[in-house]
Parts: sequence; C-alpha cells; structure tokens
Amino acid sequence: MAFFPFMIQMDDKNCLIAGGGRVALRKVKMMLSFGAVVTVISPTFCEEFLALEGKESKLKIIKRTIQISDLIDRDVVIMATNDPNVNTEFATVCKEQKILVNVVDVKEDCNFYFPAVIRQEDVVISVSTGGNSPLLASHIKKEINDAIRKDYGQIAKEMGKERQKVLMQKEEERREIFEKMMDRKLGSKVIRIGTRGSALARKQTDMVIESLKSTFPDYQWEVVVLTTKGDKRRDVPITSFGGKAVFVEEIEQALADGTIDMAVHSAKDMPNPCKEGLTIAGTLPRACIQDVLVTKKGRSFATEETFVAGTGSLRRKWQLEKLFPNVVCKDLRGNVGTRIEKLRQGQYDAVILAAAGLERQGLLQEPDLEYRYFTIDEMLPAAGQAIIAIETKEQTKAYTMAQAVSNKKAFTQLVIERAVLEKLGAGCHEPIGVLADMGSEDTLDLRLMTVINDQLIYRQVEGKKTEWEDMIDKICKA
Repeated sequence: MAFFPFMIQMDDKNCLIAGGGRVALRKVKMMLSFGAVVTVISPTFCEEFLALEGKESKLKIIKRTIQISDLIDRDVVIMATNDPNVNTEFATVCKEQKILVNVVDVKEDCNFYFPAVIRQEDVVISVSTGGNSPLLASHIKKEINDAIRKDYGQIAKEMGKERQKVLMQKEEERREIFEKMMDRKLGSKVIRIGTRGSALARKQTDMVIESLKSTFPDYQWEVVVLTTKGDKRRDVPITSFGGKAVFVEEIEQALADGTIDMAVHSAKDMPNPCKEGLTIAGTLPRACIQDVLVTKKGRSFATEETFVAGTGSLRRKWQLEKLFPNVVCKDLRGNVGTRIEKLRQGQYDAVILAAAGLERQGLLQEPDLEYRYFTIDEMLPAAGQAIIAIETKEQTKAYTMAQAVSNKKAFTQLVIERAVLEKLGAGCHEPIGVLADMGSEDTLDLRLMTVINDQLIYRQVEGKKTEWEDMIDKICKA
C-alpha cells in the first residue's frame, strides 16, 4: 500500500543518521536544509562529510559505531551503514519505540520513505515510488522539475502575505479573490478549450469564446481539436457502438487529465451524468429548438409515394413515421454539410436536421433546397437540443468563468430536461424527446415524448417552475 505524503515541520527535530558514505551525506544535507538537528554516527566518513564539520551549527559528527542508547530522544532515524544486519537490528528497535526509521535500500525495514524532493522556498514537491525504485523517483523528479516554472516559491510567499487579508472577506468572495490574485502572480492568461473538429463544433466554440472575451478581455483562448470515437467510425450507426456519448468520451478524458480547461458540446450529445469530477458549468442562450425536414426544391411528400428520409435518431424516426406513414427511414451519419451533400447526391429524398445547427452555419438559404420546420407538437426535440454546453472540472478557474457567462434560462432548461432522462433511466439509444418550456418567470410547461410497447406516447405537465422536480415525477409516472 502506498504511503501518505505528510508534510512535517522538521525545524529542530532530533535526527540520527548512521553511516558516513555519500548516501548518508545526501540525507544529512537534505535534513539540514529543512532545519533539522542532525547527529551522524559512523566509524569512518568520506572526505565530503568531514568538510561539513564545523560549518553547520545543527550538525554533530561522532566517529564510532552506533549503539542502542543513541536512539534515545530521536524523532527520525536513517540507517545507511554498510552492514545490513545492523541496519535491520536498529530499524526493529526504532519501530518498537515508535521512532520514524528509514533503512536505505531495504523498503521492508522502513516505516517512512525518503522522497526525491523538489524545493522552491516553501513550495515542496515530493516524489516516492514506495521504496521500489529510488532511481525512478529521481527520474520523475527531474521530469517535473524541468516542466514547472521556477518562481513558485516566490509567488507562494507573496500570496501568503496577502492570505490573512483575504480570509477576512466573506467566504463566497474568497475564492474569486484568490483566483484573481493567482492569475496576477502567475500571469496565466491562456484557457484551452476542447472541441470536435466539425464545422458546427468549431462555430459553437467560436460563439463560446466570443461570449467569454466580453467578460474576460485579458485572457487568450486556445482551441484544442479532439477526434472522438464517433468521428472515427462513420460507417455504422452510432447506436451500434455506444450512442451519442461516443462524441464526448475523448473530450471528457482530456478535461479530466488536464489537457484542456473547458469543453464545448452540443448539450443533446452529452452523457448523463458527466464523467466523475466534471460538470456542465454554463450554457449559451438557447437557439431554435425545432427540427427541420430538408428536401430538394419542389419535392412534395403529401402523396402516398414512398420516400427515403435520412436520420440517425430514433426519436426523429418514430415521430416522422407518425407524420408520414409513407416514409422509409434510413440511417444517416456525418456532419451537417455531409448530410446535405448526401441529399443532393440523391442518396436520400429528405434529411432531418436541427434548426439550430443549420442557422449557426448559415445553411438555411441554399437556393436548391427547401426547409420545413416541424412544430414542437409534430416533433418534440431532444433534451438539451439547441443548447451549447460548457463543461469543466468542478470548482476550477474555468468553472467560474463558464458560470459568469452562462444563460440562466437555458441552463435551467438543460438541468430539468436532463433530470427527466435520469428519472427515466434513459441513455443514448432510447427514442425520447423532452422540452422544458418556460413561458414566463414562474411557469413551466414540461413535455415528454417516449415509446412504450411500440406505441408513441406524448405527455404534458404544466405548473410552477419552482415545482419542477414534482412535475418530473408526475410526467415520468403518468
């Protein structure tokens, strides 16, 4: 089991080190640098050891073999003699007397490990491999030290001086003050935003950045394009290998491991709930929630003539088949532009697309196409449809920034609609439509479309917005 890395104040702690070689010397220098009082006992010492004698006020060198009585009143003991039996013998006694003991190169005899240490004044980073490989610990230490900036110690000292003043402020204001202070000290003004590479995803990310820029003009925004499993596998229906969440998994992992600071999603594509440690921190204002039937100009489906409609959504398929008994739904993959091109090529007679995506990309004025907007009575949208969601780690700078630009109404709608899916235990495969329509500040019109026993079911509950949880219970149990 891994050891817990306590940070212990060593100032004036009584430390005993047995051994006079270079390994013991490194331990002595480290202990002295943290303020410990160090006694070193060994029959012989290397030249570098003897050079320290008289130069360190807290160092005492004794030239003889170690004795059990030397353990009296010691806080920490490090055994670094060249006799393994002596090291083990004294380690056993130390453990019996509840003394912290480390035996160099014998992890079984240790009740604490001596870590590889990176230090910048009061900022200390320790690396331990649990005694398995000091060489590996040293390598990790070097990698970390090479990667981090060299002024953390000074920054920590400056922030420490201001900390007491900040703690006098209201609790809800402290975090924001500390974050602004840290931004000022670190000069960290770059926020990395993860997104898919499609034209729509990039457009939505640009919209988020424009919103953030107006509130945080001093920051820079770096777009990180990530390829998801759903982007790679375009030859099969998404329901066959994970549903809509396949467009999000890699992006959430990048958030979790710190590759990006925030992510931009089409809210309807997000898994419910988010990956552990992540959350939807904000939303942009909701766009048009309707679905659109896109056809070539002059094409009509009012007759009994069979026509082929492209959609990858079971929700759209069920509702379209109710509206057009003569429709044959065929799976459709690809970004918005690709889907429209497949329509033009004659692979489909019609395709169903979200109005929000068409509007955001300026694709509603194509001269050779016609657009029929479905009413919400004809086709209820997916939960979160037309909402751009900003996902972050919880309680981070990016989280605070996303909250600052979030649209309250759209965010509340998304919370309610996702809560309906959670109540139903619905994933990405089920044909479900949900809409939380807020006609005023106080009222809520909650609608649900689902399929039960191969029957398309619509439900509607109206009430006060403050009673939304009870309304969800009612609409899901009806």
